[in-house]
Amino acid sequence: MELDITVQRFILIFFRIFSILWLLPIFTSRAISIPFKAGLGLVLSYLALEFAGVSQDIRYDTHILFVLVLKEVFIGLAISFVIRLFFMMVYAASELAAFQTGFSFARFMDPLTMTQISVLEQFKNILSIMVFFSMDCHHSIIKGIFLSFKELPPNSLVLNSSFFNYLITATGKIFSVGLKISAPVTVTLFIVELSLGLLSRLIPQINVFIEGIPVKILIAMVVLSFSLGITVMAIAGIFSGIESELTKVIRLLV
Repeated sequence: MELDITVQRFILIFFRIFSILWLLPIFTSRAISIPFKAGLGLVLSYLALEFAGVSQDIRYDTHILFVLVLKEVFIGLAISFVIRLFFMMVYAASELAAFQTGFSFARFMDPLTMTQISVLEQFKNILSIMVFFSMDCHHSIIKGIFLSFKELPPNSLVLNSSFFNYLITATGKIFSVGLKISAPVTVTLFIVELSLGLLSRLIPQINVFIEGIPVKILIAMVVLSFSLGITVMAIAGIFSGIESELTKVIRLLV
């Protein structure tokens, strides 16, 4: 069975875009239905079909088309994974801060990520999404989608070691960047725990395991409030590199 070349182009474009939308942190929530994702993917696919420089050299054979679809899905997942890395840096920061404060023991189901997270993690996740939209990063993602079709038309995927080296390096930055974002809270609480340890040695009658928890929570909230501006600037600094990183990973796939 052979399909019209325009239909084939549209199918390949749709699968790449839908793969990107499927794994985006904003679209992983069950509150966003699959028909909405598919509809948005169809709209963006139509725009990409009209304006992006998609290659016309596509074979008609159905079996080859299936292989090309798998390639497009891989490209979409690779692009979406790079975008998720930016959010994972914030998630790592919130996880570290929640563990230090003790909030990680009290968890609830997050409808956005469909995982159990703490209150502090939920706060920073919502904060990261607000910063994401306030910086028009969703526009950068749309630009990256169209750029991928100009730089990387269907049936032009070439995997090399540079792409995998980039993924390893970028993944390694998750913990280091997350540690920097959570530094105000984690460093302060480390000093508090050290002080409580010394206090327990000086005054053994004090039960630091019981008395220390509310003290740590109170100090963490105070530090978090005063360092909120710095945290927002740090998150904004992370998201400011989305467009350049998308361009880099797309060109590594060429």
